[in-house]
Amino acid sequence: MRRGLQLLGMAVVAAAIAMPAASRAVAQEHDEPLLIALSTQRIEIDSNFAGTSILLFGATDMAGDVVVSVRGPEEPVVVRRKLRSVGIWVNQEAIAFRNVPGYYFVATSSPLEEIAPVELLDRKQLGSERVLLEAIWFDTSGDADEFRAALHRDRERESLYRSEPGVVEFIDERLFRSTIDLPAHVPTGDYVVEAMLLVDSQVLSTRSAALSIEKAGFSADISTFARADEILYGIIAIALALVAGWLGSFAFRKG
Repeated sequence: MRRGLQLLGMAVVAAAIAMPAASRAVAQEHDEPLLIALSTQRIEIDSNFAGTSILLFGATDMAGDVVVSVRGPEEPVVVRRKLRSVGIWVNQEAIAFRNVPGYYFVATSSPLEEIAPVELLDRKQLGSERVLLEAIWFDTSGDADEFRAALHRDRERESLYRSEPGVVEFIDERLFRSTIDLPAHVPTGDYVVEAMLLVDSQVLSTRSAALSIEKAGFSADISTFARADEILYGIIAIALALVAGWLGSFAFRKG
C-alpha cells in the first residue's frame, strides 16, 4: 500500500515537473523552483481510528536543503497549575495562550541549526520549541515559561509535538519525500503543510498544501447533531447520565 502511494506521489511530482513550457514560465516568473504533493489531502477518522501516516513528495530544480512543517488547527489553550492547599491539590494558577497549534511537526534534510541562522528559525517557528505561545491573560505570579514548558511536555507526551525533527529524504538530486505521522488522537480541523527550499541559509522558495482531518461515521453524526441543536443534545446527554447512574446504583445495590 505504502509503495503504491510512493509511486503515485512521485508520478504526481514528475507530471508537475513535466508541465508545459508556458506553465514553467509562470513558475519561474514567481521564482518558485519547488514543487510538493501529498499522498492525500483529506483524512476521515472514526471511533476505530488508530493513527496514520501520509507521505509528502517534492522536487526542486537546484541543490539545497528542504524543511517541511505541518501545523494546525489553532485555538486558545488554558494551562493550569495545581498547588497544595489544606492538604489537597487544587488548580490555583493559570495562563491562557492564543492560537496554539493542536499538532506540530517539522522535518529537515539536514540539522536545522546547520541550514539556517537562529533568527530565521525563530521567525519561521521551525522546531517545536520555537512555536510561538503568546499569553493573553495571566492568573499567576509565576514564570510564564514554566507554563509554556508544561504545555510542550503535554503535547509531546501525546505525540502531537515532537522535540526531534523528522527526516526529509532525497531520493535523487531533485526528488525528495518525508513521512508525516499522525497519532490516534490528532485533532480534527484544517492543517497547513509547508515546504521551504533553503540555499546558503536563505529561503529561496516556499510551497504550501492544505490538509483536512474530519470526523466520519457515527461520531461525525453525533458532532453534527451537537452543533445543530445544542439544547436538545445537552438534555439528552443529561438524561443518559441519569439513566446510567440509576442503572449503576441498581446493579451494585447490596442485597
